[in-house]
Amino acid sequence: MGGVAGLVHFSGEPPDLTVVDRMSATLVHRGPDADGTFADGPVALAHRRRQLSPGGRKLPMVSDDLVLLIDGNITDHSALAREFGWFDPNIDSPDVLLEAWRRFGEDLPRRVDGHFVIVIWNRQTQTLHIVRDRMGSRPLFWARSGTRFAFASELPALLEVPWVSRQLAMEHLSEYLSFRVVHAPRTLVRDVFQLEPAHQLRVSSRELETRPYWSPDYAPLGTPRPDDGEVITSLQEAVERSVKRRLISGVPTALYLSGGLGSTAIAAAARRTNRSLTTFTIGFADDPNPESPFAGRVAQLLGLEHHDVLVGSTELASAFDDAVSALGHPVGNPTVVLQLLMARAVGAHYRVVLSGDGGEELFGGRMLDPLARRLNAARWYQKLPGPTRRWITPLLKRSQAGRAIATPVERYGFELELGGFDLFSAAERRSLFADSGLVRPRVRKEVLGPLYATVHTDPVNAVLNAYVRSGLQEESLTRADRTAAAAGLEIRFPLLDAEVFAMAAALPGESKLRRAGGSLHTRWPLRALLAGVLPTSLVHRPKRGLPAPLEPWLAGPGRLFFDERFSHLQRDPHHLWNEGALAALRRSIAVTPGAGSRVWALFLLDAWMARFGIHT
Repeated sequence: MGGVAGLVHFSGEPPDLTVVDRMSATLVHRGPDADGTFADGPVALAHRRRQLSPGGRKLPMVSDDLVLLIDGNITDHSALAREFGWFDPNIDSPDVLLEAWRRFGEDLPRRVDGHFVIVIWNRQTQTLHIVRDRMGSRPLFWARSGTRFAFASELPALLEVPWVSRQLAMEHLSEYLSFRVVHAPRTLVRDVFQLEPAHQLRVSSRELETRPYWSPDYAPLGTPRPDDGEVITSLQEAVERSVKRRLISGVPTALYLSGGLGSTAIAAAARRTNRSLTTFTIGFADDPNPESPFAGRVAQLLGLEHHDVLVGSTELASAFDDAVSALGHPVGNPTVVLQLLMARAVGAHYRVVLSGDGGEELFGGRMLDPLARRLNAARWYQKLPGPTRRWITPLLKRSQAGRAIATPVERYGFELELGGFDLFSAAERRSLFADSGLVRPRVRKEVLGPLYATVHTDPVNAVLNAYVRSGLQEESLTRADRTAAAAGLEIRFPLLDAEVFAMAAALPGESKLRRAGGSLHTRWPLRALLAGVLPTSLVHRPKRGLPAPLEPWLAGPGRLFFDERFSHLQRDPHHLWNEGALAALRRSIAVTPGAGSRVWALFLLDAWMARFGIHT
């Protein structure tokens, strides 16, 4: 892992190096072991490095024609080197990338996989190129003002630039309140942008262009179900190869083990390749349904060294401000505090950790259970005679359950606004905002529309793609990257390997579901993969995910934290909120399901604005 930052003045005057130094210092947690700078004419670049093994290139890497920075890692650089006739097993990825850019130019991103942001400054053409990996597992923020351009791995580093705005992007508040994230390229800061996953950015004195270099290739509508045995064999081999590519020889590696299918598949694959991963699970002291016993049982069955990290109310409350700082840009999921505490526990002993993120979105998790039932009802409804449907449909559309039945299957996910978290409804936002002009009642369709328009597949896969783009890329991976970086960890995601992702996407949606014993089982390929590894009771156990300090904690053991944060929120120095709606939300915390998630997202937004001086 590392951090990148830079300033380019296309008018020709040299950037202020003290500003670049401040940007670099802000990223020290991403790369505390080494730093480097490059300054020449209109450009100044900075790099922070986390040293995982001895040796390695000093960055920025400078040649006569190009300057290279990278945050993250390329998993296949040795194979790429062999294409050039380079067979040195110790060749470093920056050398390979620099040569590959000379040979392939902007076609390079299609040829590599990994978790990375790559920055190339072409000294001859005075052009800056930035590439973000396919899944967006490493971040990149940027801003432009006239002939000046700035970029950084994290938003706080970009805010060190004097001309970069700290004004709240009010038009994106409704998106945050609906999804609890703001999707790239947008941010909550005016005139500041994120580079989207699987996109590259080219900037020169004449142009600024972002364009995609890859898009997922899902199974076309009507794809027959493949042979089960072939699917499982191929998937097992692909996961093993992916895990191998993400392990560093001689570097002890840990695994976030939830007890769920994704992380368990990674642990099993590592064991089959003779690598034993030390596993860690987070537990909440006041959680009535702890996940850690299941994770411990999985670790025991696989013969792994396992550690439970148990935290209580005091640790949760005290880590809130640190979590706000670590995120740098709001993600309103309360599990971020637990994730930070677990990352700290792992980071005290390890420098690399693997995560099972992606299994649910690729193979279908909890979201598929209700979706499958509703789709079956919708298919049945569409078989009714047209006159009958025309008579019944207006009646059905009066309720959410009725809409789910009456919605045409080919537009199912988009019409029902499925994808990512659904936090505040349009009516709730209308009540909450002091300015009703901020509500944007169609914001979910505006955000989700492009996600559905870019794939042509069956309804199940179309919905899963929306969850990949929103819930996975914008929320889960953001939390994982920022908390790991803050704790001194390099985090890697084997299930997001290009080969594994392509295999999952090529499966028709129905292949990801199975009915057994009258029950619907989602993520069938992962369950089948583990059928000979774990007892049936563990393979088919419902996943709950990280425990979250929601209503019971906020209304009980965390009441002092709740009261303090709500007092901050109610001060409302920027006059964003309706005072009566806040009061009603405060009263609802102990009695209304979901109130904890809504309150937490507001707490985090309020604390972020205060922490980084964001104003209206």
